[in-house]
Amino acid sequence: MKLYKVRAVVLKSVNIQEADQLLTLFSREKGKIRVMAYGACKPTSRKRGAVQPFSHSQFLLRRGNGLDAVSQCELLEMFPELRCRLDKLGYAVYLAELVDGMTAEEEPSEAVFGLLLGTLRALGSGDGELLARAFEIKLLSILGYRPCLERCVLCRGPISAGEVVFHAGAGGVLCASCAERAEGGLPCHRGTVELLRLLLRWDPGRLDQLQVGKIARRELKEVLRRHMEYHLDRRIKSTRFLELLEHV
Repeated sequence: MKLYKVRAVVLKSVNIQEADQLLTLFSREKGKIRVMAYGACKPTSRKRGAVQPFSHSQFLLRRGNGLDAVSQCELLEMFPELRCRLDKLGYAVYLAELVDGMTAEEEPSEAVFGLLLGTLRALGSGDGELLARAFEIKLLSILGYRPCLERCVLCRGPISAGEVVFHAGAGGVLCASCAERAEGGLPCHRGTVELLRLLLRWDPGRLDQLQVGKIARRELKEVLRRHMEYHLDRRIKSTRFLELLEHV
């Protein structure tokens, strides 16, 4: 079949020459794919709305010798509230960059697709920071990088109350005894670890019920940042933009 349909979220679009766009999509059927949208930049193009970043659209794609091409597309959800505030836009860019950076091409995952779509839907009216943390830990879990949060990752012993140590290289939390022998760990409160476990279980739409203080938010952010950068071996570019917004 030369033509096939996918339902996808647009992760990224890059203008090519004057009228064309190179799209990175995360589709329910085929996972991450890169396709060409010829003529999408023209003012009269019917494709323009459906190929915007973070749009949820139905695509009819045509197979080619190189990249497949968009034959037709229909916008399903636009998420206009994400484009009205810089912080919402920043978090949407961050989610898209995470999915692009942590998934391989043409490896379908309905779990990743559902997580991305559900988080974009909640982001318009929800707590962007908490939604981003929940997205991070769930994406790590889906892709097989879930940190060990229930017991010491080295000796498998219980974690005592109070302060614990998170170690990205070891793959999770350490008990006090193992933490003394492992360099580079991040001290954090036991409550932060329990909050991570909660974020794994809860649907994005429920997160507004949580009351999370500044210290816990800071620890959540640092724990997950270290764990993701350890597995990605690089820093996510859009985190710098989000950090700048915190000081505006």
